[in-house]
Amino acid sequence: MTVGLAAFLRARLDEDERIARAAFPASWVRHEHVAGVHADDAEEGRQYGTAVADCRRVPDGYGVPNALHIHRHQPARVLADVEAHRAVLDLYENPETSEALPDSLNRLTTSVQRHVLGDVVRLLALPYAGHPDYRDEWRP
Repeated sequence: MTVGLAAFLRARLDEDERIARAAFPASWVRHEHVAGVHADDAEEGRQYGTAVADCRRVPDGYGVPNALHIHRHQPARVLADVEAHRAVLDLYENPETSEALPDSLNRLTTSVQRHVLGDVVRLLALPYAGHPDYRDEWRP
């Protein structure tokens, strides 16, 4: 894997984080079988105002599934996902070694870790394959 893929993925994660942090800060709430979600404007005693995602005007049958999707992928979850993906990238870029092991064994374990995590990083980047900077050679 090239260094370019790790940098590409970090840039996409930065974009995801920026968008999630710019979104309405409260948790999105969904009531069963309602075709929409709203932000909990009383979260932790703070007043955010009103934010609503009304899914009633989408084609028949999609309102509730759209509301479920919005509720499930709210900013807090996106931020947790970004953090987890960055942790994988950190493990790839800085594999663990041990001073108690000989250099030859550390080189071997580092090589194995990078190989395995390289496959994981390729898979993590796959959802961004439609981005203009994505290279086909990165496909798993």
